[in-house]
Amino acid sequence: QRVLRGRLLVDLDRLVPQCAEVVVSANGDPARFAGLAGPVLPDGIAGFPGPLAGILAGLDWAAGNRPDLAWLASVAVDTPFLPADLVARLHAAREAAGTTLACAVSRGRAHPVDALWPVAIREDLRRALLGDERRVGRFADAHGCARAVWDEAEDPFFNINAPADLDAARARLGASDGGAESPAETRLDLRGLKCPLPALRTRKALARLAAGDTLAVACTDPMAAIDIPNLVREAGDTLDSTSRDGEVLTFRITRGRVRGTGG
Repeated sequence: QRVLRGRLLVDLDRLVPQCAEVVVSANGDPARFAGLAGPVLPDGIAGFPGPLAGILAGLDWAAGNRPDLAWLASVAVDTPFLPADLVARLHAAREAAGTTLACAVSRGRAHPVDALWPVAIREDLRRALLGDERRVGRFADAHGCARAVWDEAEDPFFNINAPADLDAARARLGASDGGAESPAETRLDLRGLKCPLPALRTRKALARLAAGDTLAVACTDPMAAIDIPNLVREAGDTLDSTSRDGEVLTFRITRGRVRGTGG
């Protein structure tokens, strides 16, 4: 399990603020992911049939545990620079195209694993897997997959497959080999959410950060002006600044020392 910026790649700190729940698709001993985001889901289809089985496991979990959620966002765990607006832009792409699926595209290449899936597609996916379908992109395209395109100079879907890739990721963060890596910043868009959701989502996002990382939170609920400073103070984190642009309040928070729990 590779470490970047002091954290396991599978920690998914860039995805957590964008989702109501996060689960990890993995076979084998789930204890190796103890303390990371959400439950660990093994494949429900025998024979290790690949990423589509992991997506199906997530869809089945959502249907059984969060029936209020209509979509599942899937990402590869070896992509440490995922966009902070990934889920929002995938939704925008599928809405513009009139489809229920969308995947990311960068540098002319589609990333079908970095995608948005309707929970309602899970039985079609199960039948496809039982019929030996293994290609994520082919299944998605057969069901009308929109494209959300990123054209940044630095690929947000850069993935780590080898030690040289890990070195490149560290260099991209401005860290030298073996040196201290730059603190991360996460953005959390909570506009439109009402009390107590802004404080609850902010607490959940802060819990996923490493000491020294920062969180920028945008809210429109007036109660956030009270609730978020209070939870920051109680957690021992630092509220660096509060600013207002019209009805939008933005809080910039630095994660303090992450405390262990006694037993």
